[in-house]
Parts: sequence; structure tokens; C-alpha cells
Amino acid sequence: MQKDVEYIELLDEQGEQIKFKVITYFQIDEINGEYVVVTPAENNDSDEAFVLKVTTDEDENEMLIPIEDEKEFDLVEEAYNLVMAEQE
Repeated sequence: MQKDVEYIELLDEQGEQIKFKVITYFQIDEINGEYVVVTPAENNDSDEAFVLKVTTDEDENEMLIPIEDEKEFDLVEEAYNLVMAEQE
């Protein structure tokens, strides 16, 4: 994933495209994972954010998927907090 992307568009459950603002992108070498944190672009007042894992399908197309493993999410949350503390 390009690290300098400011906005991305994702499909919702109904197949409609929704624009998201990229808050940050980071890697966690210990678990060989890449992650992106996004928030809805249309609702700037929202505290709602989503953490998505960057992965590839069998054809090497990049995909963003939600994190379903609780231990992985905890590691990602800790890494995100460190990244945000460094940016302050």
C-alpha cells in the first residue's frame, strides 16, 4: 500500500463506495503485518476510526480487511498508540 495516500474508497455491505481519510499507516515487523487506520471522510466530527489489515489475495491484489483476532488487535492497538505518541 502506498504510504502517502490521503484518502481511500472502500465498499460497504451494500456495495456502495465510501470515502475514508487515512489517519496513519504502519507496519508491525514482529507479526509481519501492515495496517491502516481510517475514518469516514464525510463526517469530520466523528471519533469513529477503523483499523484494517493490508493483505493480498491469491492474484496478489491488495486488500484491506478487518482484524478479527483479538490478540492481533491488541498488538495493533499498542503499536498505533506508540505511532501516535511519536507524532505528537
